[in-house]
Amino acid sequence: MRLLDAVLARPVAETPGAEFAPPGPMDLRAVEVCAVFKVPAPAVRLLEDDPPVGTALQRFLSEGHLPEARRMLAHAMTRRDAVWWAYLSAMEACRHKPFTPEQEAGLDRVLAWLVSPTDAGRRACREAIRACGSTSIAGILCLAVWLSGGSVSPYPKRHIEPKPHVCAKLCAAGVYLSSVRFEPGRWREHLRHFIGTGLAVVRGECAIPVPDDARS
Repeated sequence: MRLLDAVLARPVAETPGAEFAPPGPMDLRAVEVCAVFKVPAPAVRLLEDDPPVGTALQRFLSEGHLPEARRMLAHAMTRRDAVWWAYLSAMEACRHKPFTPEQEAGLDRVLAWLVSPTDAGRRACREAIRACGSTSIAGILCLAVWLSGGSVSPYPKRHIEPKPHVCAKLCAAGVYLSSVRFEPGRWREHLRHFIGTGLAVVRGECAIPVPDDARS
């Protein structure tokens, strides 16, 4: 009876099988996530006890290591979520300083891929890069979609996957460019805000839109 009482008193997982669920972005080892980009020594010291991404992110933010927080968050996310975060940042920056018509068209293709991530949509983003300008926010996000997964080979019968960390790197760059697009002198303030947007994406508070045909 005592054993049964002890078993029944144990906390119950919120969802069946939750204890076997893969770790979320905030649960990943920060050291492993940060291994794909250069981290300055003062920020490295904040990782010495091998914290999860969520803990490391709070430390980076409190110590003012915003570039490292931005990069780590992008690399911890799924590629699609990272593109969504960068897209949301770009759309907010656009309200203060509009994009060109070509860049708006490119971002429309990014959104179309986000809503329905097909290979045709991915290739449509590749085709928009030149018109957007390869160094513009829109061009970078179109390239991020192109390199998000799937063959990048020019030969149909030869499958070549993109390098695994390039998409996140481009998304992190897009978030930075959004933070300096208007009032560059306040970029740190803007970047903190955009990192907050990224955290909202991770928490599921800013979900990618559902296709119209999937709502019924």
